[in-house]
Parts: sequence; structure tokens; C-alpha cells
Amino acid sequence: MNLRRCLWKLITLHLLLVCTAVAQNEFPMGAFSPPSETVLGSGHEWLTPESLGMPRSAIAFDGRMLRLFNGYGAISVRDMSVTGLQSLEFPPIDVRDYKFDLAFREAETGVLVQDIMPDVYEHMVRTGKGPHPLGLNFTPGTPFVMLLQRAYWEPNAFYRTGTFHKQLKGHWISLGIETKASVSAVLDEVYLRLQVHNRESVPLVLTVIPHQRASELTLDFPNVKTTPASAVTAPNDYILESNQIRITVVSDLPNAGRAGWPWEIPGRSSRTADFAIVLQQLPAPPPLLLTPSLAQRMEQARRAADQHLDWAAERLPRVTTADPAFDDLYRRSILSILESRWDRPNFTTRPFYAVGTWVSSVSWDTSYVSQALSLLDPQGVRRTFLSYIDNGLLTNSYLRWNAAHGTYWYAQNPFAEMRILQDYLRQTGDFGFLNRVEKGATVLEWMKRVGKEVEKRYARPDGLLDFGAGSRKFIEIRTDGYQHMVAASNGLAVAYFRQIGQWCKAGHDPDAALFDAWANKLSAAINRELWDPEQGWFVNLYPDGSRHLVWSYHLFDLLDSGILSAGQEQSIISHLKEGEFLAPYGLYSISKADRIHWDLEDVDWGGGGQYTGEPFRLAESLYRLGYAETAWDILARCTRWTKHFPYIPQEIFGDSPGYPEVEMPVALAAGAGVQAVVFGVFGLEPQLDGSLKVTPSYHHELGIARLRGYRFRGHTYDVVMGPWDYQVFRNGRLAAQNVYGKTAFFHAELAGSR
Repeated sequence: MNLRRCLWKLITLHLLLVCTAVAQNEFPMGAFSPPSETVLGSGHEWLTPESLGMPRSAIAFDGRMLRLFNGYGAISVRDMSVTGLQSLEFPPIDVRDYKFDLAFREAETGVLVQDIMPDVYEHMVRTGKGPHPLGLNFTPGTPFVMLLQRAYWEPNAFYRTGTFHKQLKGHWISLGIETKASVSAVLDEVYLRLQVHNRESVPLVLTVIPHQRASELTLDFPNVKTTPASAVTAPNDYILESNQIRITVVSDLPNAGRAGWPWEIPGRSSRTADFAIVLQQLPAPPPLLLTPSLAQRMEQARRAADQHLDWAAERLPRVTTADPAFDDLYRRSILSILESRWDRPNFTTRPFYAVGTWVSSVSWDTSYVSQALSLLDPQGVRRTFLSYIDNGLLTNSYLRWNAAHGTYWYAQNPFAEMRILQDYLRQTGDFGFLNRVEKGATVLEWMKRVGKEVEKRYARPDGLLDFGAGSRKFIEIRTDGYQHMVAASNGLAVAYFRQIGQWCKAGHDPDAALFDAWANKLSAAINRELWDPEQGWFVNLYPDGSRHLVWSYHLFDLLDSGILSAGQEQSIISHLKEGEFLAPYGLYSISKADRIHWDLEDVDWGGGGQYTGEPFRLAESLYRLGYAETAWDILARCTRWTKHFPYIPQEIFGDSPGYPEVEMPVALAAGAGVQAVVFGVFGLEPQLDGSLKVTPSYHHELGIARLRGYRFRGHTYDVVMGPWDYQVFRNGRLAAQNVYGKTAFFHAELAGSR
């Protein structure tokens, strides 16, 4: 009797755990459920679509910001919909107002079951007119609609379940609906798998009708004047087109008629059909409406998404700790890089690391992740850097996917490009790259030319660099005061000049003395003219002699410049506290103590939030400088993002997990979280000379923390942190075991430098 009771308790406990798991996943265990990690054979189970999946209800983005992407093209989901998708991006096809859904016409009653709930909602909110969305399916004269039940997002997969259950004209129509949407990695196609379950005993005869619309179908080539397209027409229910673009909905269902595909679902049974949205530039022959290979294409797209994650997991270290939010932040930082990585044959470089969802590459953004990229894709970093030279290092900040040149230039560009180059050389040891000839000059010569041109254009007699008016040149804020002789940009110029001087010395180049002299003169001028000892901060100087105090976290970039005294460093870092820069969700880009410049509009640099690469960069710097508690405090605040965002947007408010909807939902720079973990928390410090320092920083919330598989100059390194000490393994063998504060050092020869 006792044995039965124990067995019954075990069975009950098991069922309770299963039910709890299903409730937490917010997805039914049906044919379209995300597969279990245990069935995957990738060997990289720590970075999989399943490990990154999130219930739609937990994600702070609206549908337009929640996208499906496979490196080749992107589409966004449509909320309150079971089949709806929107906003195509397959350059040069970029149709932001595109919308798609499916409808079913039931043969017995002639009733049309639509998926237009979001349209009704939007119309009611915008105009206050039309049927009330909550009255559909029972208010006379209003549309019949399928109802969304649950939704779940994974990288390049969106799962939804829906229902329709009505008695109409004495006849029951009862459907269970499951869908999975994804994007191809090799074709301009979007996929939708549809499974319908007929809950009734009699056959259900449907006509599946595609519904798509867009106000304009014009090819988009950035910075290129294009001819407007003809008006959008719909020759039939399957095609939407202009004289430039055709969008066709195809299926593996046979017998497409004038008004959709006929489809019969036997009683108490389920049937599955696949659909694709096929994008074409005209002239191109239209695709066949009957496409039996869609299942294979969808499987190819799924494998590609897995392979993209496997590729990253193979090249980046694996991190596991006792803090799930910390581990999740690391994974989602990696995903933010992958979600910015395009691989299309018509792009100027392959791969193309965009700033995020805006399909341009900017060196400033890339510099936030250049060391992680040098681990992940060193050849991609080389190509990207050379593309910046081709684009004009001193003329254009935005490299468009089609290589079209613009004219806008950030004052930050030279220093960002130097950081990218240093990170690449530090990680790879490929110093021969400095002698690579591009557009008639070596890479080193280009960097020298940029330094000389900066000095020629902007240097004053006292040595300071006056970059001129216009705050957008430095950081994009809506108030003035951050212009002309900005301390952060001047300090980074010192580091730039010094690095060029060192390389010139190594090559016995007489210009070494010139760059050293500029660096010394500029450094002295910054400390003499811009340092405010009472505030413990640098001011910005205008040509009229006025001094402007702007409490921008841009100044923290000087922590890595090597120009600060110990006292200046401590004074600047002392402002990282509540009431100034620390926010519940990371940082404020302008201190709350600054009542002149702080605002809640463009929050990444204007005050009320952060450009998401910046807290990661700052934390990494703080770890290197020995301010581990402050660095951890910042990272711990950023871990709160993972409850709300599947990938990390360009900017996040400091007081809440909100984001400005006009900004990018994913940012390449957010991949700086990888560097904050690997080079900050775990303390791996590769040096330009090929040596390696390891100085990890422990926090009790990490438990036993492990980093496995950091690759450096032909060897692999693992770091294990416990409460008392840490261990470093080289090529699988214990190489050091130290107390915290004592650095493990590997000389260039031992580290593998060649």
C-alpha cells in the first residue's frame, strides 16, 4: 500500500512538472512545438534556437520589431494574428508596409474566416471607427476571424496556435490552427507552414486564400536615384506586383483556383500545407503556384539557422555559471552579432556586418565588437576594414550594402577604425596586414594619412583639436555644448597618435617623432585646458573660450586611452553611482545630475537610456582597471534585459525595459556583451606582442564559473573560477592556479605568437 502511494506521488509530481514546463514555455506540446535540445546533434547545445527561444508574451517589442532573419533576408511578425507577417527586407527589395495573411472560406456555409484582427485593431485605434475588435465573431455584420492563442519566437522561427469555433447556419466549424514562419538563407523567400485540425467528425472543405498588400513596390538602392515604380496591382489572389517587383504566394497544395487553394480536412484529423512568399525583381518569369519542394526548402532554412549558431558556438568560448541571467546575456549578445550579419551575393562585402537592422556598416558601431568579431570571423574583419578604406576614411561614415557613397562623417571614425585594427592584430597576430596595399597605399600608410589629416584640419596652436560645430559629429544629442574641443575625442586622438608612433618606430619610420610630438602636445593641452578638478570631469571648450560641462558617458571611453592620471581615473569613475549614471536597467547616457542636457527622447546619447554597446564597453574597461564591483554592478543591471528582449536593441531606457520604436530592434554594438564577459569578467587580455594575461574577477552570484575554448594564437584556454581561486587550462592541461588579484601570464612564445 505504501509502495502504491509512493508511486502515485511520483506520477503526480511528474505530471505537475510537465504541466509547469508547458505553462512556462507558453507553447502547447504539439506537432509544431520547438524541438527538444536532446534531439539535436549539433554538439553546441548551449547556443541553439531552443536556448534562445522566448514566449511572445514576454517580449517587449511590438510585432514590427520582432523579426525572422537568416542572414539573407528578413520579415517581421504581425501581432494578434495566426498567419500574419509584415515588412519585407531582401535588399534591394525593401517593402516596409507589406502585409500578408491567409483566410479560409468554408464550403458548406460559404463563411469566410479571416486573420484580420490586427487590421481591425489598428483602424479602431487610428480612427475610432469601424467594428470593435472585441466584438468580432458575435456582433452581426462583422467579420469572422481566427483567434490567436499562443505565440513563441526562436531565431528564424515563429510558432503560433489559433482557434475558430462557431456554429453557423446550423453547421459547426471548429478548427485548431498551428503555424510556423521562417525565412530562407539562400533565396528571396519567406515560408509559412500551416496545420489545421478539424475537430468535427464530418470533413471540412476549405478554400485557402492568400491576402497581401503594399502601397508601393519600388526597388531601393541607397544613395542611388531610382525610377519610381508603376502602381501596385493584383492580377489575381496570388500575385502583387509593380513593373519592378513581383511578390507571389505559392504552395504545395495542388489545384490552385481563381480564388485560392481547395483543401479538405477529414473529420477528427489534421492536415499540413506549406506556403512561400516569393520575391522577384522584374523581369523574371513568375514561379509556379504549385511548388512541391517547399518542405525541403523549409528544412534547409531550419538547418541554416542551426548552422549559423553552431558556427558561432564553435568559434566563441562557451560560458556557464550559476547565474542563468548572466549566461543568457552572453548568448543574446552573440545573437545580436549574428542578427546583424548579412550574407548576400549582391552586397559589397560577404559577410556584411550591418549596424543592426539598418543595412549599413559604420566603423564606430563595429568597433564595439571588433575583438569578438576577430575571434568569430577574422577574415570578415579584414574585408570590413578594407571596405572602410574604399569608402573613404575621412569622408563617409556609412558604408551602404551596395557600396554607394554618402557624405556624412563622424569625428569618432578614426578612433573607431584604430580600435578595429588593434583588436584584429591583437587577436590574430597578422601584422602583415599593416603592409596590405589597398587603393594605392598600405593599411599603415592610410592610418598615418588619417592622423596627419586630422592634425591638419583640426589642430589649434595650443595642440587641441577643434572638430567644429554640430553635436552630431560627436554624439547625437538635441542640446548644444558637446562641440568643438570635446575632451573624449581629443583624448582618443592622443591614443591614436601614440599607436601610429609605435608602429612607425617598429618600422624605423621617421614620422614616429612627429606623431609622438602631437600626442604629447595634445595630452598636455587636454589636462591644462579641459580638466575641471572641482567636478572631477573634463569640460568641452568653444572657440570663444567658454567652457561647457556635459555629463555624457562618452567620456568613459577615455578609460582605455592611457592618458588619464590615477586621480583623474578615480574621479571620473566615482560618478558611476545612483543619482548620476547608474540606472535600474543599465546606464543613463547623460548623468541625472545634468539638468541642462538630460532628455527622454533620443535616449542612447541624450540622457534617459543607453546605446547598448556602451555599458558593456564600460564594464570591460572597469574590469581591466581593477574596478570589478562597479563593473559587475553595471552588468547585473544589463542582465535584466534578457527577460524582455530576444536580441538586444540599439537603445534601452534606463528606468524600464522600453525602447524607442523608431530605433533599431537589434544592434551590432550590443555584441560588446561578449567582450565584457570574455575579456572583462574572465579577464583574458591578449596583447599586441602575442603574450596573454589572465586576471579574472569573481562574484559570488556566478557560483562555479567556467569559460571554455578561448582560442589565441594556435592554442585554446579555459578559465574556471571558484569562490577562492581560479584555474587556467592551456590546451586542456592545468597551466595556472592563482588567488584573485594575481595575474596568470603567458609569454608570447608560450601563448603561441609567431
